[in-house]
Amino acid sequence: MLAEGDVRIFERTRARDDNEWVVVVFSVPESERDKRHALRASLTRLGYGTAAPAVWIAPGLLARETRQTLERRGLADYVDIFTGQHFAFGDLRAKVPSWWDLDELAQLYADFLARYRPVLYHTTKQRPTPQEAFAIYAPMLTEWRRLPYRDPGLPLSLLPHAWKGEAAGTLFDELNDALAPLAQKHALAVIHGQPQRRPRRTADPS
Repeated sequence: MLAEGDVRIFERTRARDDNEWVVVVFSVPESERDKRHALRASLTRLGYGTAAPAVWIAPGLLARETRQTLERRGLADYVDIFTGQHFAFGDLRAKVPSWWDLDELAQLYADFLARYRPVLYHTTKQRPTPQEAFAIYAPMLTEWRRLPYRDPGLPLSLLPHAWKGEAAGTLFDELNDALAPLAQKHALAVIHGQPQRRPRRTADPS
């Protein structure tokens, strides 16, 4: 689960117009409402939109992760998963806002940009100490990590103009590059009681 999470957070992917879609259809008996709730929660966390009751949709890039997640959580028996192209009818760009709350997602990205653009500026001007970097990095990563799960990586052609998710992703990458090595250095120092040092090379006994 941690490995899958790292891929979603640090190696974000975006679908192209010619990529397939994945559609999940589920049916859960009334006597197992907890499974229905678990399914909805799992699909929401994966970034799925709701096309109709019990019909959820996402870019096809999420198909494998979806299968693995539902199998791991014991929900596979309630689900059918299909992949394919949008054939007809209607304009996908017009439908997407009814399947995903893009306004809310755009606002979350805008909040991240407003909060952390000044942080990147100050970090670039004055290199923080490892402890200072950790104090910035930990809450920044905590705030960011929920966003890739809310964003399914829709093609840009289906999203509003100048989608803020692109700028926010670039900002996160720059902050991660600047702060993660220093934050890790501080974490290792706390764990080991002292800063980690490279082992000295010993002379070749031969």
